[in-house]
Amino acid sequence: MATFSRLSRSRGLLLFAFLGALSVLASCTGKIGYGVINWSVPEYSLYAGDVVPVFIQSNIGKVYVIGLDSSDTRRAELPLWQLTLYKSRSKANKAAAALAEFRYTYATVKLDGLPVRADPENTSRQVYRLKEGEKIKIVRMGKGAPVIAANAPLAGDWYEVMTDDGTAGWCFSYNLAFFDERETNTGLAAAVDSGPDPVLENLLTRSWYPESWRAMIRANRVIPSKIDSRQGFFPGRTSLVARVEGLDGVITFPYTGITRTEAGVYRFEGTSLTVQARRGDLIMVQYTDQAGMPRAEYFAALDSTPDQIVSDENERRAALAAAVMDLSERFSSGNYGVLQFIGGDRFLWSGYQLLVPSVIPPNSGGGGSVAFDRFLGDTLPKDYTGALSLSFDQASSPLTFLYVLEATGLKLEFVPESLVRDSVVESRSLTPTVIYFSPEKTGQGGF
Repeated sequence: MATFSRLSRSRGLLLFAFLGALSVLASCTGKIGYGVINWSVPEYSLYAGDVVPVFIQSNIGKVYVIGLDSSDTRRAELPLWQLTLYKSRSKANKAAAALAEFRYTYATVKLDGLPVRADPENTSRQVYRLKEGEKIKIVRMGKGAPVIAANAPLAGDWYEVMTDDGTAGWCFSYNLAFFDERETNTGLAAAVDSGPDPVLENLLTRSWYPESWRAMIRANRVIPSKIDSRQGFFPGRTSLVARVEGLDGVITFPYTGITRTEAGVYRFEGTSLTVQARRGDLIMVQYTDQAGMPRAEYFAALDSTPDQIVSDENERRAALAAAVMDLSERFSSGNYGVLQFIGGDRFLWSGYQLLVPSVIPPNSGGGGSVAFDRFLGDTLPKDYTGALSLSFDQASSPLTFLYVLEATGLKLEFVPESLVRDSVVESRSLTPTVIYFSPEKTGQGGF
């Protein structure tokens, strides 16, 4: 594939105009603070722990604009995760000093699937699963619970770490190989190479989907309505027409070739499109949209197809429904009536008058659809089985309930919609309405 050594004229003019606009804005507003670099940026000679001035924060482009020299005339963009912003230089210097011990320390992963956890203990929630050979930044050593294997503690310590997409958490060092970035060039430099380029080959041959999908999968909070096989980044290896497709439409980029810069960025010649491989299964795609605004989006290569992701989630929800049905298809409460689950995803509820209007709106009817489409937030007590929604046929919006399924019956706890965000129940009501139902064995049924 052809390789070029200079930016296309159109991209250069666009970048010049964009940076010019940023410069005008910065001249009016000055610095917004100082940032501590979280992950080294060798192309700008910046190392983790360096303190740099920050002029602009773009939440649309998900970047900071930083200064690269004492005169503040040379500037660059960095992803938001790659530095931590502080209001003053003194606070930034203090934060950098606290991280000085491991400033140059990185590690590679020796075990595929090694977890990164929310807290330094082996039973804590997983926030990330590392791949063998993946590089991570070591932030600091912490104190945590021993890791036991074969009835004996493993040798090692807990370290706070960061991946190269900004995910932070704790990892036990037994399966990590530490190195000092000053003594090795492992993964720190990307040179232009006229020979085979495995990174480009990986970029062109894999399917790339919104990174948010992977976040949903890792959190076990998949929302099927947000999974659409048409969404993603499609590099157009054969057609030479790349496209970015999302819920708001598609943008195409007819290109003449792909250039790899010294910074390891792949430029699609004749367009505003660039792609940077953050690691083997994550890329950052930057371009200018149809409104002339800069955009930066992350896409991930997934282990499953979109159809399989949706199928797996539907099976998970069906299993939750089956667990309720295994106990009973009909539940009764002395105060709140009879709740009955019938064929498909339907329910009938009679005798709920005491819940009107505090929980159930007036004139909601006697039935509707049930779905196990809610997820438990991380701060909720662990004794809930799950969360579900009941959509009455004559009501305008679904009702969310936490539930506990036990041999003695079904407990529902109403959750106001204000405490539900992206289908996740973030917290309980301060004055919850709790409903206890006893099972009534009848014939076989199902959702």
